[in-house]
Amino acid sequence: MLHLFRSGWGTTPTAAHVSVDHADIFDQAPDALIALDADGRIARCNATCASVFGHPIDELIGAPLRPLIVRGDRDAFDSCVREVVANGPQRLDARVKATRGATSIVAFAMRAIRLPHGQENGGVVISARDVTVEREAMAELTRSESRYRHLFEAASDAIMTFDALGRFTTVNGAAEQISGFAREELIGKFFGPLLAVEALPRALLEFRRALSGGAGQFETTMLHKDGGRRHLTVNYACPQRSREVICMIRDATAEKQLQQQLIQAEKMAAIGQLVSGVAHELNNPLASISAFAQLLLVDNRLTHEQRHSVDVVRAEASRASRIVHNLLTFARQHKAEKVAADINTVLHDTLELRTYELNVRGIHIARDLDEANPPVTMVDVHQLQQVVLNLITNAEQAMMDMDRDRHRLTLRTRTLADVVRIEVEDTGPGIPATAMHQLFNPFFTTKPTGKGTGLGLSISLGIVSEHGGRIWAENVAGGARFTVDLPRVAVEDRVALTLVPCVAAATPESLRILVADDEEPLRVALERFLSSEGHSVVAVGSGSEAIWRGEGDEEFDIVLLDLRMPDVSGQQVFERWRRDRKELSDRVVFITGDIVSADLQSFLLNSGRPYIAKPFEFRAIVDVLPAKRVA
Repeated sequence: MLHLFRSGWGTTPTAAHVSVDHADIFDQAPDALIALDADGRIARCNATCASVFGHPIDELIGAPLRPLIVRGDRDAFDSCVREVVANGPQRLDARVKATRGATSIVAFAMRAIRLPHGQENGGVVISARDVTVEREAMAELTRSESRYRHLFEAASDAIMTFDALGRFTTVNGAAEQISGFAREELIGKFFGPLLAVEALPRALLEFRRALSGGAGQFETTMLHKDGGRRHLTVNYACPQRSREVICMIRDATAEKQLQQQLIQAEKMAAIGQLVSGVAHELNNPLASISAFAQLLLVDNRLTHEQRHSVDVVRAEASRASRIVHNLLTFARQHKAEKVAADINTVLHDTLELRTYELNVRGIHIARDLDEANPPVTMVDVHQLQQVVLNLITNAEQAMMDMDRDRHRLTLRTRTLADVVRIEVEDTGPGIPATAMHQLFNPFFTTKPTGKGTGLGLSISLGIVSEHGGRIWAENVAGGARFTVDLPRVAVEDRVALTLVPCVAAATPESLRILVADDEEPLRVALERFLSSEGHSVVAVGSGSEAIWRGEGDEEFDIVLLDLRMPDVSGQQVFERWRRDRKELSDRVVFITGDIVSADLQSFLLNSGRPYIAKPFEFRAIVDVLPAKRVA
């Protein structure tokens, strides 16, 4: 076979210089060229072989090529040589031993040498190139792409890319979760149908800006496959101007809802402050209306019809007063405090807030309360009122979503062995099966946007759990029912009850009374009533007048002192007397239309003096009068 290389790779030369040219090309080729004989030994090789295999040419000639291959790749190399002879050209990457123990990656291209028919195998021609750098770069690129793919798929935020026409080109797993669509449903589709109608113009504007090479951020609203709405924050960039847009998209629905709840909470706090001030202003005229109605009722000259009319005025003033008081109770921040309470009374008081609205909406209220065995236990009354009000409001809204001639809201209580049970049942459409397990999750709501916060039931769950109870929902025939079980705590174990015989109250002596209130109608009514009872009354309209008369030569057995007056408040008057006239401060009974302000609550508690909330029954005034005059 060697003569083939001497005469120019087995061709018949037509001139001597042609043979020389071929040999020159062979020796100067950039790739290593090797001719193996039938025994696998190197019959001839060019100069490049020395750099590829790390051995001089004279050491390579006549030596087998196989030992130069790293042991782990030798079998593959031998198999490739056999395949060349049997089936034609082959390619293989194999590691080759280089100098000083190093290895390099060499790409081999092999072709069999074909001799005239009938002659033995002529060997193999091999082209070898050191591709270590290229293969390592390719491996690094593969690793980089693998890392990118892993990050792309594992990212918690959605990643989407779009072509110049706004069609999806790639999406990751998070994008499938946010949209609800599978990858194959999105690829090649325009993004427009996934957005809410009102959000599309802004999204198109930002998309055109991105195609022009800009980067930015905006918020939008997407329609989930299930019909729900998602609030998204989109960050975009343009890897290829006018060709591709990449977007990082975060689902901000929960944050948006929380932000709305915080705004709503601030509004409610402001409304609470407003209600507190308005309630004080309402209680004063209500107190006057109630007082004059009570004065008229003792007038024997009234006819039966007139007396009925006056009694209606008094009753409605009392009803308005209870509503104002309930509003104040719900508006203020209340510290949890468990007391012995009749659950029936709590339900009655809570219904006062919604009775009118329920009647207007045509909802009949059915009270199925356990009167035979009243459900009494230790609860935080204000928190329990909040739970019941949430359940009533939810039931009302559910019934309004269903067209029916007559709806019914049933409130039921039962005293069981270990628990006190409260049930709120409606005649609405019931609870969807898909929503039943999510009802008490924060921010979950079945109501349309703007009609529900998704916090009512989760707050109720927290309150009931804090009381050691449980709450659950179920569908019943013709509606839904929410049930609350509270532990039944034996009140007798906590409070020692002493039965006092009921005796007629002693008629007080004629007392000297100072009345200080800036509301003239109420002041006049009190003066008339107390005077009719045989007492000597001095009525003043300001705190400064109260100080002047109280510290003068007159002696008073009791001082009815309004807490809020424009010049000097009742609180300031009391503090002055407690400091300088202790005997006078001990005769003070406060009258106020604001009993829920935190500062007034603290003051009343620390003062140790009784107080009467406006509006009031005259009986409350009689009850605080001393039986005897000051000696």
